[in-house]
Amino acid sequence: MGVLVYMETKKENMSLGTHPLCITVRDFDLECSMSISNEIAGSSETLKLIDMSTSPKIVEYESIIITENTPTVIEVGQVYKDKKIIASAMKHYSVMNKFQFRVKRPSARSYCLVCVGEDCTWHFKSTSINDSAMFKVRKFNSLHTCSLMNNTSIQHKPTSMIVGSMVIPKYADPKTVYTPKDIQTDMLSVHGVNLTYMQAWRAKKKALEFLRGHPTDFYSRLPSYLYIMEKTYLGSVVKLKKTDDNCFLYTFVAMSTSINGWKYYSPVVVVDGTFLKSAYRGIMLTASTMDATGSILTLAYAVVDSENEASWKWFLSNSNMHMVKDQIYYIHTVPDGVSRYIVCLENKRCSCGQFQLDELPCPHVLAALRHRDESYEQYCSPYYTRESLLHTYKILVDPLPDESK
Repeated sequence: MGVLVYMETKKENMSLGTHPLCITVRDFDLECSMSISNEIAGSSETLKLIDMSTSPKIVEYESIIITENTPTVIEVGQVYKDKKIIASAMKHYSVMNKFQFRVKRPSARSYCLVCVGEDCTWHFKSTSINDSAMFKVRKFNSLHTCSLMNNTSIQHKPTSMIVGSMVIPKYADPKTVYTPKDIQTDMLSVHGVNLTYMQAWRAKKKALEFLRGHPTDFYSRLPSYLYIMEKTYLGSVVKLKKTDDNCFLYTFVAMSTSINGWKYYSPVVVVDGTFLKSAYRGIMLTASTMDATGSILTLAYAVVDSENEASWKWFLSNSNMHMVKDQIYYIHTVPDGVSRYIVCLENKRCSCGQFQLDELPCPHVLAALRHRDESYEQYCSPYYTRESLLHTYKILVDPLPDESK
């Protein structure tokens, strides 16, 4: 263990061991004396390090450096990798034993705790080892002289982090469905800890962060992901658009298989948008068609900030650029109460039939036009124009001549 302790200490203090001295990194005070003898012949000085007979017994670290924040037991003499690990371990310990503590005299080189119970003798003390980041448990009295509350009320901040670390295995398989309600049930039945729904929800969020990382980290890895996708699926089209301050705005993906197979599909494209439930929300826009078996096939998709004119134009322009046919029909699905109507503006058709019958935009067509930010005039029959009306009555009808004439 001496080598491990030295390595951890060296990480924090790079100047350790640069001088020609006998250095020990053991956690004890070594009493020594130095005798300096002057040799007349060489006029040199010799530095000797001599152990005194009164020196205390040297005890090696017998414990392993703890790197996890959920140890089964807390004991005097344990060595933890850093202060963060030992703090997490004590928070986990308090949750499992259903009590609260507070930090006493906080500092960078010590971590001391006392029970929040009045006049309780429970206390915990740990300090750093020399100048390293490692912490060692110096004192620990696990006996409570206060009356521990039976309602298992626990501290708000440690709950999400500690419980989240405990339920990580439940989310290792992406197919597993483990809801906050399940966390509440398991924590109460297994550990006797009663959580509120919000505490369980935050614990689930923490567990997913431990496994997948923070959502903000994904955006920095997005260019690499798109690059690998483009090189792996040759012929695919991937685009990334950023704001002026280099933040994510849009991304577009069209797989090569969809681009190559597009010429065998029906020339009908259905575009739609749906909201995302990620941490930063956003909208996913899709362009889909139908194959010979009637199955829906996604041609292209994009993730944008919101469903607006700019994002739709960017998506449709990229879709048309890489998937062009002589004739493409975009279909819109318009909800109306409990019913949904299909609108094809290019064919001037609506499933309600009113558009074809009157040759005027029905309410569903007007909704689709608002979505595309288009005017309705070009979708009206020319029979309803002012010119047609004037031409209708252009020829005058002269009255019949008088019979007498």
